[in-house]
Amino acid sequence: MLAPIGVVAVILSAASGVADLYARDPLPPVSTPGTWYLMGPQPPAPPSAGVRPGRPSMRGLGWQVMDYMSVLGVLVINVETRRVDDASAIARELVAPLAETYAEVLVYVREPGQELAAVRVQWTPTAGFVEIDISVN
Repeated sequence: MLAPIGVVAVILSAASGVADLYARDPLPPVSTPGTWYLMGPQPPAPPSAGVRPGRPSMRGLGWQVMDYMSVLGVLVINVETRRVDDASAIARELVAPLAETYAEVLVYVREPGQELAAVRVQWTPTAGFVEIDISVN
């Protein structure tokens, strides 16, 4: 009866010793990741870069791009404006220089001070511009 318990104890102590060896090894150095959006199409330039040919403006009459993200050919843009009714026109202005670069562009439009967007404008080469009211009332 004691023999099987002794065998289990030896196996457990050996396993913990092997695990302990790995715990003492120094961790390999971690390199900083590359800029993830450089793997696909380029997002718009920041406002400090000014207007550049082939790139959308980051602000227009009564609206401003707050942030954006590009992943796998899809660009998501968050816009803040008091002209929510003009969301499609704003999206057209943003998408015009990017139409050849992205497979889809989503423009979320919200009023200043609001956390959530009121309107989403989706652009794809096949469907064009589709505006959807996503406001929570």
